Amino acid sequence: MRQSKNISCKSLKKFASNCKSKRIDLFVANSVKLLTLLKTNKFYISAWNKKHFRNLRKVNNNIEIVGSAHNVTEIKEKIDQGCSQIFLSRIFETKYRFKKGFLGVTRFNLVTQRFRTNFIALGGINVKNFNQIKNLNIIGLAMSSDKKKAGNYLPAFFKKTY
Repeated sequence: MRQSKNISCKSLKKFASNCKSKRIDLFVANSVKLLTLLKTNKFYISAWNKKHFRNLRKVNNNIEIVGSAHNVTEIKEKIDQGCSQIFLSRIFETKYRFKKGFLGVTRFNLVTQRFRTNFIALGGINVKNFNQIKNLNIIGLAMSSDKKKAGNYLPAFFKKTY
């Protein structure tokens, strides 16, 4: 378990307790040790993590595993790792200097319709392209830019029901 010198186990447990009291889901990223220490049922697997975590479901049936992916190979990998939801990025073009390429609405839907899993859109979502989200095969979205401007529309799209 990697911890920074500034973060102690006590402060992490206190943070987890605060999240639980406010009914905020706390996802632990890539650390099974920390997952058991904080006694949470939420686990996040980043795109670069290639380890398999299927044995977590054998230990705890109620665990929710989510992951992130950028292409079909990584989607297959996340499904093999036991993810119930996958953050798929980059949907739209962004201005980040080192990030090139994006899926777009058509390619996103073509990629996601091949798999029977839940997808969450991530990357480049802003006010200009927010209306295109309606056309995506997703159960939710994640965004950081322009969230205040899109806040009025967000509840309508966050949990899409079929």
